[in-house]
Amino acid sequence: MSWNINRIGVVSMPMRLFFVTFLALGAGVSTAFADQTDPRLDDLFVELRSGDGLSAEETVGRIQAIWSDAQSDTVDVIFERAVQSAAAGELQLAEALLDNVTGLAPNFSQGWAMRGVVRLEDDNLTGALDDFTTALALEPRQFEVQIAVANMQLASGDKRGAYDRLQQALEWNPHDEHARTLARKLRRELDGQEI
Repeated sequence: MSWNINRIGVVSMPMRLFFVTFLALGAGVSTAFADQTDPRLDDLFVELRSGDGLSAEETVGRIQAIWSDAQSDTVDVIFERAVQSAAAGELQLAEALLDNVTGLAPNFSQGWAMRGVVRLEDDNLTGALDDFTTALALEPRQFEVQIAVANMQLASGDKRGAYDRLQQALEWNPHDEHARTLARKLRRELDGQEI
């Protein structure tokens, strides 16, 4: 069963689409980059935040490539295999592989984020939220993870929390159309209330 926020009438990206998008971004692992500690990320985020929407997709791709390298050949191979398994719908195998990734590289934010995505797709909401929380503690700029958590908050009825979370995502990637649309909708619904 695919967890779809639209079941509560919210205009949002279905989680299946989020899952496929996240997998596609993680599939381009390149050993020429490093993880979330890479100093090039600061410049890329400046570029993403100040650039136009036309270049945003390319900049996001470069950010994701950096995030997707654990700085360990072994972890990178396991992570790539997990991404492939998840894309093939083999969620239990993907999660088991990602258990190894997070065990071998506990500071690798993308490993936690990817396992959260797999758990979310498998309807393990508590596990997904735990993994997303860890990913964000390691790399607060993980805007896709912020959006996923916002969708989870929204599904549980926490519109204010979802709005705040979307604002955090948009701080790092102001070009994400899904987050902007959903934040505007929530702002209208919360209008007149303290946000």
